[in-house]
Amino acid sequence: MATSISLCLWVFLLFCFSSVIQGERAMDCCLRVSNEEIPKHIVKRYTHQTRGYGCDISAVIFTTKRNRNLCAPPGVSWVADLISHMDKELQRCKEKKFRGQRCKILRA
Repeated sequence: MATSISLCLWVFLLFCFSSVIQGERAMDCCLRVSNEEIPKHIVKRYTHQTRGYGCDISAVIFTTKRNRNLCAPPGVSWVADLISHMDKELQRCKEKKFRGQRCKILRA
């Protein structure tokens, strides 16, 4: 009898701890995307959000100089152009060892 009570207590505690741990890993996902073009000069980085990894939609997340996240649809030409531009800027800044105002922003 004592063994079954002890087992139930352990299962309950394990459930409580797993709920707390899962709550700390909350995802920050885009819920919708905007088709409005984002100016190149305000973007400092981008990431990809993949549908099915805790998020409902796929998106490209552009982070601005003011640390705002703007969600854009993947596969659209202006998004691909902006990604290409950011990759080239980052490569150029790596070659310059991140000297210059624009490169300092990209590094941050």
